[in-house]
Amino acid sequence: MGQTGFPARTGRAPDIATAASSEGEHIDLLFDARHIRQSGIGTYIGTLLPHLEQTFADRGLSLAVLVAEHATPLLSDSTTVVVEREIAPMYSLSEQRAWDRAMKAVRPRALWVPHYPFPFTTLRPGHRKTLLFVTVHDTLHILKQEVSGHSPARQAYARAMLTLDVRRSRTIFTPSEATAASLRAMSPSAAVMVTPIPVDNGWFKPADPSLSPVKDRFILYVGNAKWHKNLPLLLNAYADIADSIPQKLVIAGSGEALRDGDERVGALADRLGDRVEVMGRLDFEVLRSLVASADLLVMPSLHEGAGLPPIEAMASHTAVLASDIAALRETCGDGADYFDPYDRQAAAALLQRHCRDDDARAALAARGWAHVTARQTDISFGSAAEAVAAELAASRR
Repeated sequence: MGQTGFPARTGRAPDIATAASSEGEHIDLLFDARHIRQSGIGTYIGTLLPHLEQTFADRGLSLAVLVAEHATPLLSDSTTVVVEREIAPMYSLSEQRAWDRAMKAVRPRALWVPHYPFPFTTLRPGHRKTLLFVTVHDTLHILKQEVSGHSPARQAYARAMLTLDVRRSRTIFTPSEATAASLRAMSPSAAVMVTPIPVDNGWFKPADPSLSPVKDRFILYVGNAKWHKNLPLLLNAYADIADSIPQKLVIAGSGEALRDGDERVGALADRLGDRVEVMGRLDFEVLRSLVASADLLVMPSLHEGAGLPPIEAMASHTAVLASDIAALRETCGDGADYFDPYDRQAAAALLQRHCRDDDARAALAARGWAHVTARQTDISFGSAAEAVAAELAASRR
């Protein structure tokens, strides 16, 4: 997942809460929000939390939220806050310890983990009755190395985690039917519920053009530089047409991460000199201004779970070109024009056409706006929170 726009909702956290366990009462749900500052998953967590708090308050259910020490969301007074002070990165043993400590602290009737690593604490004798809910954003990690960039060992780890998720979870939430289909292909018995992610309402507001860090005309990519993002295809396609168009290429949200991503990207960007500008993560309002100022946003991915940057661009009245893969077709609908992510010439031709043809670009931006506004009306992100609340209510009977 790349950088997506979600305005920060973080503050100072109180100490770990133990009131529920000391009084002999169980919290209904423990939700893991430690990764709220990460791209992609952070947008998901930040968008979901208000729905979760409201739904649980309406149903008279108790909620605890597990947070990292220096990344606490703004939460209501009725929500129990559990602070994890150990640095516990995703996929690490320290993350497993964090879940175990939190489970012991509040003894929840259910645990919701918003990413795929399986919480082994739920296999403890004292936790086996705990309902487990998991969000799987994509199935990238089990895909072949040419797509994912991951080694066979990493693929085996991911497959093992997902297999445990399927066996133990009451429900697995996914942001797209494409991800759900991948899970069902791996395990037909998977209990999957598709809950598309809406665009944050802030994207629909007019951006301040003075905040954009780029003043020239430009094509924009927003996201990280991992292998599956397919940035070499975009850089090579752009190189083929750079002399025939006025737009430069801006890669935002990567910056220092270029060193940890696809090793081909840095060298390709360097060859293009000042025709390519790479920048790191941006504040929400600066990112909004950058996206709204772009002539085009391009998403060349080989794989996505859903793909938020394209629909955020559509909400900013920016035209979108996207790779022709299932998840982006599902998310972007007829609001984008598509290219084969393995066809450099096709991508270059589509880029050139929309860079040169103002009318075609304006028509594409209008299609994108129509699509994203209709999509925003059609989806209900609160359905995941409602489903969890309903399961908990039913288990009380």
